[in-house]
Amino acid sequence: MPSTLLSVCHPDLQERFTLLLHDFREETGHDLILTCTARSTDEQANLYAQGRTKPGPVVTQIDGTTKKSNHNLVPARAVDVAVTVNGKVSWDPHQYAPLGVLARRHGLVWGGSWTTLKDYPHLELA
Repeated sequence: MPSTLLSVCHPDLQERFTLLLHDFREETGHDLILTCTARSTDEQANLYAQGRTKPGPVVTQIDGTTKKSNHNLVPARAVDVAVTVNGKVSWDPHQYAPLGVLARRHGLVWGGSWTTLKDYPHLELA
């Protein structure tokens, strides 16, 4: 099972994410929860199989073997989040749009700004 502990992340990511978390709450009135910080190579391979050899949509282009995800590094250099609206998780991409501005403000890369396979809940160190 992937980690949801911020403590397993790179110190720069811990600091920047904590500031972003505060700003997100202040500016949107919503909270973010960590859904993944670090994951094993096997967990990455399982995600990569989704939409290819397993049911579901493709969610990553990184297999964890030939190319490592920033979640696979030690310490982790990426986090995945979920936006909570009125105490419930929302996967509506519009709820994640503020992450783009906040990520830039705090020196992070937002997966929603990628040109292919947008990953709205994803933040990582540049």
